Amino acid sequence: MAALQIIRRFEQLKNNRINWENHWQELADYVLPRKDDIYRTRVDGEKKYNKIFDSTGIHANELLASALHGMLTNPSTQWFELTTGDELLDQDDDIRLWLQTAVRQMHKVLNNSNFQTEIHEVYLDLGSFGTSCMRMEEDEEEVIRFQSRPIYEAYIDQNNKGGIDTVYRSFFWTPRQIRQEFGEEALTEDMKSQLEGRALDRNDQHEIIHAVEPITTDYDGPELKGKGFLFRSVYVLKEKQKVLSYGGFKEFPYVIPRWTKIAGEVYGRSPAMKALADIKMINQVMKTTIRSAQKTVDPPLMMPDDGILLPIKTAPGGINYYRAGSADKIEPLQTGSRVDFGFQMMEQIRMRIREAFFIDQLQLGSGPQMTATEVSQRTEEKLRLLGPILGRQQFELLRPLIDRIFNIMMRRELFPPAPPALSEAVLQVQYSSQIAKAQRSADAQSFMRVFNIVGPLMQAKPEMLDNLNGDQLLRYVSRAYGLPEEVLNPLDQVVGERQARQQQMMMAQQAEQEQHQAEVVRKVSPAMQAMEGAV
Repeated sequence: MAALQIIRRFEQLKNNRINWENHWQELADYVLPRKDDIYRTRVDGEKKYNKIFDSTGIHANELLASALHGMLTNPSTQWFELTTGDELLDQDDDIRLWLQTAVRQMHKVLNNSNFQTEIHEVYLDLGSFGTSCMRMEEDEEEVIRFQSRPIYEAYIDQNNKGGIDTVYRSFFWTPRQIRQEFGEEALTEDMKSQLEGRALDRNDQHEIIHAVEPITTDYDGPELKGKGFLFRSVYVLKEKQKVLSYGGFKEFPYVIPRWTKIAGEVYGRSPAMKALADIKMINQVMKTTIRSAQKTVDPPLMMPDDGILLPIKTAPGGINYYRAGSADKIEPLQTGSRVDFGFQMMEQIRMRIREAFFIDQLQLGSGPQMTATEVSQRTEEKLRLLGPILGRQQFELLRPLIDRIFNIMMRRELFPPAPPALSEAVLQVQYSSQIAKAQRSADAQSFMRVFNIVGPLMQAKPEMLDNLNGDQLLRYVSRAYGLPEEVLNPLDQVVGERQARQQQMMMAQQAEQEQHQAEVVRKVSPAMQAMEGAV
């Protein structure tokens, strides 16, 4: 009965996705041809770019994916931090050290896994289809392993808060793969015949449905909830309505980010959807321009119906014969086509496509020579404009990803023992990617504007500096620009060094004063002795 429920739910989700599939197929044909298997049956080695005459859409999507990869999840930088949400608690040396150690270990786990490879596929799907699917599996060797799944495999649903909490996947496996994953008992008699060579095709594939959804009160709810699971995982062999395996997850094992979405819709919409009309148009314009260029370079020929001896030879050095005394000759047919106009039109369309994929904001355009400060300011302004657009990715992609990794590492005791003060704290994520730093740098720049205004006044009235907490200002600006905490000494150490320095200065002053007094006594003593002798 459980298998039948899964299959019925799968068919319902499949029907809800029909309208999207036609749209995705068209997007794949022109923007991401290597994933054009929405409707078609994939054949290994087949050509995938048959409809492409201009690659502007493909290239723009790849540039957007590369930019997202570098700005959100750059492997060479720590793109997130952990915080307790309490500023006083975060200033504790032991807590800050533990949080920084945990973040470094999490980044190490990510960079040692296949995350960087799979996340790039996620960004490609986001820019083209508007929805991506990546699975996060616990792994014995790599701690966690990632799998970016094609969008045509995933059937999703969202909860009352608009978050994705249900994923059904449909895929095909051979009997050998089924036995490797689920064991010998999962095989049917037909599968055993295929493996033993008694069937015609031992590579025949079978459809499997993998359902991950919140645990309810149905057949396996109490058992899984007793183990601390919040989501159930069921594998079903569709053709036999047979449950191959069921279990659970303590966290949702998928991240399903969407580029943007319309209220009431489940699947996301992408920049490629906005630019699809221009992408299709430029392919047609390019096709027409190519034909026009061919006619200009190798035009059709006009020849009389009599007087020229066939065959006509148009190859270089070809010799054609005509009857003596005939005035007829072979002439090219000039259509007067404007190939240059076609190229001008395509350049305008390319510009609109690049704007739809935010390439104009991701790349610093050429212009007059600028100083390093001007380049930095213009780059930060462009990144801040992308902030609201990419905010959804922090909520639907990065936060579930970080939570899943953190919980797996905590269960496997891969972190050092936490300070007692963290036992009741709820950790929060603070992003320190290039975009996050650009957004926070606006606050730091406001301080610079204040200093530029009141700087001359401070020179006239130095007592105005008493209004500023220099230590806190330095730390605030340092965090805004992403300065690592390791380069800043703890506040108690700063206070201790200042007290020690002040004590040394006092001791030096006291020694100097004592030396001065001794020198005075040394100079006065002979005079005193002379006066006493005279008396």
